[in-house]
Amino acid sequence: MIYLDRNRVIIMKKMISFFNEDVSFHKKDILFVLLILFLYGILSFYRLGDLKGPNTFYRVSQGKDIDIEFREPVDVIRMKYFNGEVNSTFRLYVSDNGEDYTFVKDYKASGVFTWNDQRVAVKGKYFRITPTSDCSFGEIAFYDNSKTRISYSSMNDYLQDEVDLIPSKISYMNSSYFDEVYFARTAYEYVMGMKTYEWTHPPLGKIIQAIPMFITHQLSPFNYRLMGNLAGILMVGVMYVFGAIFFKKRKYAFSSSLLMFFDTFHFAHTRMGTVDSHLVLFIMLSALFMILYMKKDQYRYLFLSGLFFGLSVCVKWTGFYAGVGLAILYFGYFISQKKDLITSIVLGSIFFVVIPITLYCSIFYLFPNNFYYTNNMDSIIAEQKQMFSYHSKLDAEHYFSSKWYTWPVSYKPVWYHQQNVGKTTQESISGVGNLIIWIAGIIGFIYLTVKLFMRKDLDSYYILVFILSLWIPYIFIGRIMFLYHYFPVLPFLFLGIISLLKDLTETLKWKWFIPLYFVFVILFFVLYYPVVSGIPFSYEYEQKLEIFDSWHF
Repeated sequence: MIYLDRNRVIIMKKMISFFNEDVSFHKKDILFVLLILFLYGILSFYRLGDLKGPNTFYRVSQGKDIDIEFREPVDVIRMKYFNGEVNSTFRLYVSDNGEDYTFVKDYKASGVFTWNDQRVAVKGKYFRITPTSDCSFGEIAFYDNSKTRISYSSMNDYLQDEVDLIPSKISYMNSSYFDEVYFARTAYEYVMGMKTYEWTHPPLGKIIQAIPMFITHQLSPFNYRLMGNLAGILMVGVMYVFGAIFFKKRKYAFSSSLLMFFDTFHFAHTRMGTVDSHLVLFIMLSALFMILYMKKDQYRYLFLSGLFFGLSVCVKWTGFYAGVGLAILYFGYFISQKKDLITSIVLGSIFFVVIPITLYCSIFYLFPNNFYYTNNMDSIIAEQKQMFSYHSKLDAEHYFSSKWYTWPVSYKPVWYHQQNVGKTTQESISGVGNLIIWIAGIIGFIYLTVKLFMRKDLDSYYILVFILSLWIPYIFIGRIMFLYHYFPVLPFLFLGIISLLKDLTETLKWKWFIPLYFVFVILFFVLYYPVVSGIPFSYEYEQKLEIFDSWHF
């Protein structure tokens, strides 16, 4: 027993020594980061979405009927159908003789790429679907009172050629939700060469989202969520690098990555098939390489900073806010370091103006938005005007919209998805922040501000510049906004937290403080995991988690 205890002591000492060492980014550190990414990957890929979904569609325009015939008159209780890339609306009629039809009901699909389960409750041998808009159907299935699917004949085999994919339960696993109805749809349309639906943001994010569908020729929830989830995984690794650059020691780099690892908002939002994951990752990388440039004075880092800045703008215009922070740091650096003015202006113009504009225009040339068909400079400029007009004049209301000053405490999370599973259970996905992290982020922000003015701390200045440049612009925006607009600010708030934890630990010798803090961080993540992951849970449990009246799970 004594020998085993000594072994445990030796192992513990080696672990403590490992985390207290300076980050070197040799083999040991690279393997450690890969291990962190692997563990987060397991967590984030679990129940991400079904690998397969209907891929053959029958598209029919308004006014063209779909006739369905059963072998004999049947009592049809329910109808399940997979809606394609348009918002299908139609009328259902029934007949005993195939000539005289009786109206049953109007139906409207719940969204694109979604399974719909509709009550019918009529008897007949002939059914007619009359589109009241352009429709796109994957599968259409009818069920009797015993929940048995009833075979039928129709003019198109696509309506029942993938019946093995019909789910017993409709959920986020097999259907799109929230803004996937815009982004996943447009990504699919890029793959298929169709007229694109979502044009209010630049194309790059949707093109990245389309890559798995293009490679596998498979439309599925897993595929249109894959690239966003991979970006979310990479963010955890980038946070490690940030922590290493700012705080030197492995334990602080590791702590930085853990904050991203266990932030419930990051987890929920990056697993959804939208483009914000790519936006935030590119912003993080542009900031990272700018800081590396200022610390190492190597132009390759300046080039990479400009490159990723350009890519962020190619995803969403909000990437420009990061450009404000980059410009402040860049001009401050060459002034303080007395860099050659001409060289600095030329390089800054090439890396942060010429390259981003070239990237931006090239995206439209290579992948023209078919709504305005942007394949020349005149049409590209015209679309930018349309995009600006849309965002600047957007006059809409949404229950889950929120003000910029409420974001730091996650006062009004966006309820992305809700589905009843049973009488007492549901599945839910909400973009709620980990309050143990987010509230500490407020304290960290205040601490960075004090540290900057009291100690003239340069690292605090770098972090604060990005926090403010990515957050302050929303004060002046009049259109409705949502909590996810705060997403790009989070990585830099996390760095403020680590700065505070580091100084508390080293000044007060509180070696226990960081482990204790992460106990509460992980506990919050575990408690709220059901409402950010979509796993079924009880209504009673959900109600206990609603800290604010504005929280809905």
